[in-house]
Amino acid sequence: MSVTDTLAFILTGFSVVLIALSLLWLVSALIGRLFAAAAPRPAAVAAVAPPAAGPTPAAPGIPAAHVAAITAAVAVMTGGRGRVVSVRAPAHLAVTWAREGRTEQFSSHRVRWDWAIPGPPHVDQDAPPQDPAPVQPPVNRHQ
Repeated sequence: MSVTDTLAFILTGFSVVLIALSLLWLVSALIGRLFAAAAPRPAAVAAVAPPAAGPTPAAPGIPAAHVAAITAAVAVMTGGRGRVVSVRAPAHLAVTWAREGRTEQFSSHRVRWDWAIPGPPHVDQDAPPQDPAPVQPPVNRHQ
């Protein structure tokens, strides 16, 4: 096979793959447009009157923008019928979770303190040569 034949083979395969990927993309895009056209349009969200009690009480340290985003999400999801009663930050710290994860990881593995001490030979290694046992003269039992 010459170099030109090899390059032609590679380019043909590359072209087939690109055409197949393009067809998959086209089919996916068409199916997405069909679903988007068939989906009912959500009604415009009416402006929700703020509660008379004032802003939602939030724990110290929670930015007002976060509280506003949570309130807006609740209003959109419930159609304006929901109300945020309180917003609190979780009591745990990420450092605690990381420490607990490390503890679990290290406690689930056996620590091999003797990893450098040579042990028995492995299956894929030959046994080290040993000195042959000393040859003892045969015992003459007829004496």
